[in-house]
Amino acid sequence: MIVFRDVTLAFNSKVVLDNVSFQADFHEKIAILGGSGGGKTTILRLMLGLIFPDSGKIFIDGQDITVLSEARLREYRMKFSIVFQEGALFDSMNVYENVAFCLREYTKFTEEEIEQRVRELLRRLNIEGAMYLMTNELSGGMQRRVAIARSLAECQPKMMLYDEATTGLDPLTADNICSLINELSQGEPPDRTGFIIVTHKVTDATKVAERYIYIRNGKIAFDGDIQQMRQTDDVEFRKFINELFVMEQCR
Repeated sequence: MIVFRDVTLAFNSKVVLDNVSFQADFHEKIAILGGSGGGKTTILRLMLGLIFPDSGKIFIDGQDITVLSEARLREYRMKFSIVFQEGALFDSMNVYENVAFCLREYTKFTEEEIEQRVRELLRRLNIEGAMYLMTNELSGGMQRRVAIARSLAECQPKMMLYDEATTGLDPLTADNICSLINELSQGEPPDRTGFIIVTHKVTDATKVAERYIYIRNGKIAFDGDIQQMRQTDDVEFRKFINELFVMEQCR
């Protein structure tokens, strides 16, 4: 379980998160919504112990990670796999080398075992044919798939974290990435691998998530399911999710 308890964080004089509290099970399918610069990605970075709050506590499986050393943090980071907004691929390496990188750095696998694991992941994500292409030869959607494969390479995560996974993609490619996210989270709770997707694209969020958390002015302004979201009387939130209502009217 993930627990944020009274978490506050400011960068310089700007408060990004203001006394934020919530909890989530690893098997949940959660979308964190909000405007640009509103603290969505900051939540993921805090969850991984990449940054620390000014006050409050963050518990992963009962352990407050804000007090852990860098060496101990790795144990808790391994519970997650993260796909960054731009993929964060190494442009000097081809697809195979990108996915193999963490296996070479952090495991004792032989080259034969690494190749088997990389091919298995690329096949699973339907990109084995691109194995020897450089990243600048890939489309945006292919780059996201490679980033997902690399995030899965080192461990079997309890939860996937996606930072703006569909941003900058055309509608068809974004829809394909949403389908892939759902495929990687198949099964029933509590056995499935859940995810948290950070996005400002409401329609994409509704294709994958079951729970929606809306961040406004550093606070959680909404936390609920799709029906509760449709019925909200929060005027500002209704404006933010307006595309959802427009889409439903057009059906």
